[in-house]
Amino acid sequence: MLTPKKRSDSWREALKFINHCPICSQAYNPDNAQLFAKNDNASLVHIACGNCHSSFVAMILMLGQGLSSVGMVTDLNFPDAQRLHKSGPLTVDEAIEGYKLIQDEKYFHSLILNGK
Repeated sequence: MLTPKKRSDSWREALKFINHCPICSQAYNPDNAQLFAKNDNASLVHIACGNCHSSFVAMILMLGQGLSSVGMVTDLNFPDAQRLHKSGPLTVDEAIEGYKLIQDEKYFHSLILNGK
């Protein structure tokens, strides 16, 4: 773990650990990392690979002893990550409706055929 130097910019220090794309193994350009959410102890960062154009979202935690991070590959671009982070959670009714839609074979095929 790294010891944070400046609390406000310490998420950039964690990029030393998130240094390559999990898809193509190409080194990330740190300039491609964009902060989209932050609180006292955590930062959410979006990183785009310049080589294969995949995206990665990481949560960087500022702990008393240093930094820790966890992340995942995503199909979200930076504006989508910002927008979805700001949106509220799904309601139970929305989850049930979504489940019903994906169970409807006609609806599922129309999405594939129409490219939506």
